Amino acid sequence: MELVTFAAIITLACFVQAVAGFGLPMVAMPVLVGLFGIRAAVPLMAIIILVLQLIMIVRYRKALNMRTVWRISAAAVLGIPIGVLFLSQIPEAITITLLGLILISYAIYSLFNFSVPALRNPNWAYFFGFLGGMGGGAYNMAAPPMIIYADTQRWEPKLFKGNLQGYFLIISVVAILTHSAGGNVTGDILQKSLFAVPFILLGAAAGFYLDRFINALVFRKIILGLLLILGVNLILTAWR
Repeated sequence: MELVTFAAIITLACFVQAVAGFGLPMVAMPVLVGLFGIRAAVPLMAIIILVLQLIMIVRYRKALNMRTVWRISAAAVLGIPIGVLFLSQIPEAITITLLGLILISYAIYSLFNFSVPALRNPNWAYFFGFLGGMGGGAYNMAAPPMIIYADTQRWEPKLFKGNLQGYFLIISVVAILTHSAGGNVTGDILQKSLFAVPFILLGAAAGFYLDRFINALVFRKIILGLLLILGVNLILTAWR
């Protein structure tokens, strides 16, 4: 049942990412934490993200403009080792609780469509990038700061999706290298990563095909509602 659950959540999470441009770790991490524990789930998720991002970057390569994301990506690289160190030093109940709070905060922010001001100073990218790197290193949650930053830049949808893929690809590579250096990537994690590959491909293919038929607004609200429930459940589970 563990492998069946693992395969199902990876397929679903990759489907979400293929449709929305983000969401893989936010959908999959709460389930993987329950299956394998957070210290195994984080490096495993980083590898899965990298595999999917290699596919996504091909699809959105024409929309990617690295000139607009190099600052936020560079700052994220600096934040990743701090996030990985945080994961290894803080008790698991606290790290899981913080993961749950990140999911809840992001879901509320998105569901209620909070308006953020346009930020014209390019140096804001370093702030959001560093936060994203820390979240990526600790939980594979690099998306929320990047998405908020994208809102402040008023990126149109295609540029938003394309830039996200370049950012996620860079973070995934650095996160895996950092976890490997810290001894967090074990043989068991590599085996599970290989097992996940067919389901990554299945989820991505389904998402790319069905994207044209899905109401993006309704789909987004369903996913955000799911994230809210998963965040609450993570916090309750951490302190049982």
